[in-house]
Amino acid sequence: MISLIDNLSQVLAAASINVSNTIENWFPYIGEAQETFIKPVLGDPLYRQLLETAQPIVLGPENKPMDTHLVDLLEMIRKPLALYALWLGADEFGVSVSSQGIQVIETPTHKTAPQYRVQNLKENWIRRANTALDLALKFLDEHRDDYPDYICQDADLFIRNTLEFNSEVDIRESRRVFVALKPVIRSVERKYIRPALSGDLFDELKQVLQSNAEMSKEQKALMDLIRPALAHLTISRALLEISIDVLDWGIFDTAGNTFANVSSKQASNKDRISIMAEANQRDGEAELKALQQFLDETASETVYPLYFNSSRYAGKANAEKRIEFLNKPDNSFFLA
Repeated sequence: MISLIDNLSQVLAAASINVSNTIENWFPYIGEAQETFIKPVLGDPLYRQLLETAQPIVLGPENKPMDTHLVDLLEMIRKPLALYALWLGADEFGVSVSSQGIQVIETPTHKTAPQYRVQNLKENWIRRANTALDLALKFLDEHRDDYPDYICQDADLFIRNTLEFNSEVDIRESRRVFVALKPVIRSVERKYIRPALSGDLFDELKQVLQSNAEMSKEQKALMDLIRPALAHLTISRALLEISIDVLDWGIFDTAGNTFANVSSKQASNKDRISIMAEANQRDGEAELKALQQFLDETASETVYPLYFNSSRYAGKANAEKRIEFLNKPDNSFFLA
């Protein structure tokens, strides 16, 4: 497997480790970190380009010179990659696995660090890695023209990037958080937005987004109403889902630990999460009601005709009488 990091100095540029390390010991963790953390957010085309940049194949003089933009990106990606690799490998280094069992390696001058120190170090590595990766992805978003192979995944979503989502709900401009929210965004679109717009109007907007065509004034006005509702309903769902791990042996809270002296972020109090989820649900449904009322009051044979001719159209007189969006626990507008 081609590695984006090929020497120890590239690891040392990200974190302080003992110079007696050899890069060969880290290759398994670097490879896993590439596949687990880097490849999914870059996408296959750009990831392959970085692999080629890291280990260029010299063919002939007719080849184009190496793309300096890719060289710059590779340097940015190496820092989070090194930190993720350290985070993955920390628990296995210093441990000997043999037919005689599992032993901890110690020398007269080097003792194994207490477990809480190891956990604190891992917490620091993963925090710094996440921050560095977010900065690299923000750089990509801001310089998209320089990286044509960085294709925005799920480009047909009504909220397509971190900044669009962050303008409605503060996620600290985290690209990683936005990537984690994409499945929820898609689900909310199907269950909330599509029924509100009517299937035909929903599909029309999707086609415009996928084709990258210029939106009409009416379509832009509609998107301005769709995005806040979609963002708040997404967060309402995500608050209850994103802080848990669903594994084959059960469901567990994330960000927890068993050591009282470990410095790490803990999962938020469940009551606070529930309150935030309910508040975002109410905001989202209020914004969805505004979207529906706007369509009922505006649609005609020439403006939003697909909605006007659908069964969802209620007419101006009935626009304010819809009951799907009243903020009551027994009539939330959630269509499974």
